[in-house]
Amino acid sequence: MLELDLGTMEVEDIFDLDIRAFDVLKIYIPLDSIGFTNSYVDICDDYLEAIWVGERLASEAKIANVVYYYPLGTHKTQLCLTIHEPNVNIKIALEECVTLYFRGDDGNSAFYQSVRDKVLDFELELESYPIRLPEIADDYYANLIWGAYDEMSSESPDLYQDELKKYPEREFGYWRSSFSNKLNNNCYISKEGWLFPGDLNLNHFFEITGQKYRTETLLPAEILITNDTSYVMAEGLIAYFPMKQYINSMICSSFVIFADVEGDEESEEYDWSDRHISDKKMFALEHAYTSSQSINKCMIDPNGTMIAAYDGKCWHLLYDTKILSIDAIKKIYDKFKTISLSFANNITLPDNITCKWDSLSDELFEQLCYDVIYTHPRFNSDTIRKYGKSRSRDGGRDIEVYDIPRIAGEMPRKWIFQCKLITNSKSLSATRLVDVGDMLEHYNAQGFGVMTSAPIDATLYDKLDAICSKRRIEQMNFSVLELERALHYDDILRCRYFGKKDKKQPR
Repeated sequence: MLELDLGTMEVEDIFDLDIRAFDVLKIYIPLDSIGFTNSYVDICDDYLEAIWVGERLASEAKIANVVYYYPLGTHKTQLCLTIHEPNVNIKIALEECVTLYFRGDDGNSAFYQSVRDKVLDFELELESYPIRLPEIADDYYANLIWGAYDEMSSESPDLYQDELKKYPEREFGYWRSSFSNKLNNNCYISKEGWLFPGDLNLNHFFEITGQKYRTETLLPAEILITNDTSYVMAEGLIAYFPMKQYINSMICSSFVIFADVEGDEESEEYDWSDRHISDKKMFALEHAYTSSQSINKCMIDPNGTMIAAYDGKCWHLLYDTKILSIDAIKKIYDKFKTISLSFANNITLPDNITCKWDSLSDELFEQLCYDVIYTHPRFNSDTIRKYGKSRSRDGGRDIEVYDIPRIAGEMPRKWIFQCKLITNSKSLSATRLVDVGDMLEHYNAQGFGVMTSAPIDATLYDKLDAICSKRRIEQMNFSVLELERALHYDDILRCRYFGKKDKKQPR
């Protein structure tokens, strides 16, 4: 395997390469603006060049894939492009790519300008180009629509309005995903979720887009709306339902999918081509409001990280959700006695879930926590690390892992989990965790969680809320209730640590 860094190479370096000697090339593509500028326009320009470079090199290879790469000891962000079985023309492609990043500093400014013109021409056809590396293109659109558009609206308002007139869905944060080509369907994405036609198989979608969800593990759920707050209820959990996000997704579907359905009476009566953008928005809002009243099917993953809602025509995948804590459920239960049965079933987990925690050692409990995080769809199992034996000097870290960006433009975040086995009847209090804030800052964590075999005391919740909110760190805590819920839905893990379940007990 040959490794090449386009940010440091010179054109002369290419001539001495014997490409035929290597079946695999690993090529690092710079994204120099990320982390070093506040201008989304500059970031988008970096991404545009990276898309062109990736597609140019991928076109001269049999297989190509790309991931983000963060060089050790630097604050730089790169893309690592791996191409398999490159052909003889790869040197020509490399020469163009190196020239693009060398900016003509070798004196060949005419050649550099010709390459740069190719990039600008590529931008004009990006919407219709059969992208081979959709991950880069979607991140480009995320920075364009959620960042550069703000700059454009103030500096070039006419251009901004022309963009929205051509792509009205972008005003609501959505764009046509570059995965559409691989999925053979028009799919739309935002920083908060996905939208695609109902005839697209969910598991096929998850596989192509690199997500760990599977339909067989999703739980059937129902939506409850009360006091202007929406909830989704499933067996063993209650979570917030992001209704605003769902409405935005419905509006987007009105623009890009609902209006294109052949034979649809409403779409035939409505001439989209001659209507003003404000008229389109009004029609879309009316359709979204009507459709939101009747969700045909709703599912949620057992960890509460994703909701899949089907409106009869489209799937809406919503990621901005959160499982309610036991205290929050109790407060709702106290206020709404009319739905007490539904909430009561979720406040106390079934007796058959209860595990014999006193049969585990500290080391086995930490291994169980490791497995729970390893199989959790929110986290990248390739990045998980368990530090040392139990009670060792691990700096306060028992488990360290990076999450999986669920939406375009989001970077992986480092999470740290602390494991606390408690076998008596006591709850885990604030006095059992010390120096949490210093530890999180020292290891530059963006997420934190406690995993314990006991209930978590309110004093600890208050302490963690104060520490994490001050540092803008997300929390995901697993008390005995969350751990037993996870084991309830994972027969393999439960059997591994607590033996086989009594067959007479219902699931």
